[in-house]
Amino acid sequence: MIEERHRKLHRFIQQRARASYRSAFYYERDNWEPLYVRDDVASQRLRDELPDIVKRARQNQPLLREEDYPPLGEVHATSEVHEGGVILHFPEGPEVGTIVSLDRDAARRLAGFVSQAMTILQSPQSSEYRAGTVDD
Repeated sequence: MIEERHRKLHRFIQQRARASYRSAFYYERDNWEPLYVRDDVASQRLRDELPDIVKRARQNQPLLREEDYPPLGEVHATSEVHEGGVILHFPEGPEVGTIVSLDRDAARRLAGFVSQAMTILQSPQSSEYRAGTVDD
């Protein structure tokens, strides 16, 4: 079920990524819900692919596990940079998480963006995020 923290994340992405914000989906074990889908991205093809995308996201197999290399710590987010866009995956627990799609131009400040998004997802319900600028 979409919670206030997911709505805060949506507002954050709208403010930071603006026109580069393509879509966002929250998924749980048995369900998934869209947070946002930009009009030009909302297609039958996307609707057809989403169940498989969410299935792969639920499996969430990191490239580097924390127990294999403890100095790096646990996975907070993963990203895929494609020719036409960027996919961010924020695992929030076993078979639970959020998937965000951005246009490729948004990737130049990816590390700062991911850090702030994680802060929003991990913050108490009553707090607001504090957006700041991230130097390149």
